[in-house]
Amino acid sequence: MQDYYLDTLCRVLLSATCLVLPCAVQAGWSAGGAFSTYYTDDVGLFSVTRRLSLDEDPTQPIVDEPQQGADAVYEPSAYVNWATENKLGDFELGLNAGAYIFQNNGEYTHGFLQLIVEQELTEKNKIKLLYDFVPQLYIGKKSLSQEGDVEAELEHEADEQLDSHIWSMHLEHELSSAVILRGLVRYGIREYNQPFAYRDTQFFTVGSHLEWMITHDIELLVGYHFERGYTDHEQSVQYQDDIGYINHFASAELKIHLLPDLKMLLIFDYEHNDFTSPFVHDIHYDGNENVYQGEIEFLYELTEQTMLKAGWQHGSRKFNYESHDVHNNNVWIGAEFHF
Repeated sequence: MQDYYLDTLCRVLLSATCLVLPCAVQAGWSAGGAFSTYYTDDVGLFSVTRRLSLDEDPTQPIVDEPQQGADAVYEPSAYVNWATENKLGDFELGLNAGAYIFQNNGEYTHGFLQLIVEQELTEKNKIKLLYDFVPQLYIGKKSLSQEGDVEAELEHEADEQLDSHIWSMHLEHELSSAVILRGLVRYGIREYNQPFAYRDTQFFTVGSHLEWMITHDIELLVGYHFERGYTDHEQSVQYQDDIGYINHFASAELKIHLLPDLKMLLIFDYEHNDFTSPFVHDIHYDGNENVYQGEIEFLYELTEQTMLKAGWQHGSRKFNYESHDVHNNNVWIGAEFHF
């Protein structure tokens, strides 16, 4: 079934691209790159906190065993865009690629890829199609129970890893020169390695974003996502481990122009997960998680092609079946280059 959805969605994306390309009348290329250096106090939560964003993957799979130690992380990335016009309006095709490279914990190192197709429909409406792929994302070591020949259960640890495929569609409408409303839907597949293949998940997301240019120097972005994640109960019953969920995610991003070349970005995120496991002996049974996260980042436009950035992010998360909150901090400096 997952292969069927994957094939169908790829065909839709390809067909949408082919419909507009023959009408192109002019085109232009642009490219750029970035490099950031991070310090994180928890390698197990680093990519989870960095993806807790309206533009990223806020429901990257739960980490059952955080607090895995500190490390330095390097993020190189690059993009290339091709823009043109057709009978409908502006058209843009983009490809973004990057990686998180951990200095002392190489098992957490992974890459990511994003394909974007954007088409203007009318003067005030546009559609955007996105495909995000994150291969071999390492979650951590997890205890796996197995039935043995004795009454007591034997446990061993194994590396938990997965591939994520996410397809998104955004519909954007300009309410006024200062306000933009965006609606979105997402479908995703998370495919786990053995022996965790029983955790394979499909999920569906609906959401809305509102962008408001309050003044020339102040911009606000707010958004809300509702998501439902499904697993196969028949596969997970043997392990009494089901990570199906209902997710609520809300975020507010405030951008302030402090100086002509200096901007400050303030972000607050809140996420609530209700786990839907039907197994009474599952740790996730009747469980929930609350996540609070704040971020501040400064962006300095050194030249028209170069931007410097520095920031700090703090997150706090707690499962209702745990006695204390888990905290995570990330700090970074970096630069962006545009050609």
